[in-house]
Amino acid sequence: MKFIISLLAASLLPLAAASGPLKDQALALAKTHQDSTLFISAVVSIEVTAGSNPTQKEERKVEVLGTVLSAEGLIVTPLSTLDLASNMDGRTVNTPQGPITLQAKADIKEVKIIMPDGSEVAAKVVLKDADLDLAFIKPEKSAAPFVAIDAKNSAPMSLLDDIIILGRMGKDLNREPMLMTGEIVSVIKKPRLFGKMTANATGMPVFNAEGKFLGIGINRLSSKTATEMNLTGNTVLLPAPDLLESASQIK
Repeated sequence: MKFIISLLAASLLPLAAASGPLKDQALALAKTHQDSTLFISAVVSIEVTAGSNPTQKEERKVEVLGTVLSAEGLIVTPLSTLDLASNMDGRTVNTPQGPITLQAKADIKEVKIIMPDGSEVAAKVVLKDADLDLAFIKPEKSAAPFVAIDAKNSAPMSLLDDIIILGRMGKDLNREPMLMTGEIVSVIKKPRLFGKMTANATGMPVFNAEGKFLGIGINRLSSKTATEMNLTGNTVLLPAPDLLESASQIK
């Protein structure tokens, strides 16, 4: 029993706090860009059909965190956190009656950007990139200038890079700005380049110790041919060049 308690205690130990130049750079980024992460709220209607069974319908209100890419309010967020049907559609699941293919679709409506002061700006989804798990949102009308990250001031990721993550707490904690540090513990090269981080950075911008933009946190979803369905996936770092290439498709 003592051994089990020791293991549990070890698993609850906090990560080492940032210090020195990394801490200074993190605080500097937070000071200038704490409003570069904002929540998106939306009402999502979901329809799921499993084989020949009747279609099931559900409506949910969601809040997802995104990264501001332009002063005009272009925001990017993981598609899987907003389109709740994206990872179910076309997937085959095993049941006692045999394999069943799911058909799922989501209607995303009443999209709003929640500003730092709590006010809301009406917005719309302008692009979905299912391959990269990205959704891009823009205000429906011109709004006050947004605080954007400098996505072009980027750098490639490397194993054991120290990283800085800007985020925002949830509604229950007043959506206050959040700041984390960590490191890249793995670089996945196939089927495409991703980084695995020590912190969960879904929807958040990630920087290196010099303050250069590395990318954002997305969900790496399981293959739809997999026997087990993982609707949340693993949080990974999508490199800045892939993000910018996807954003370039927006007209």
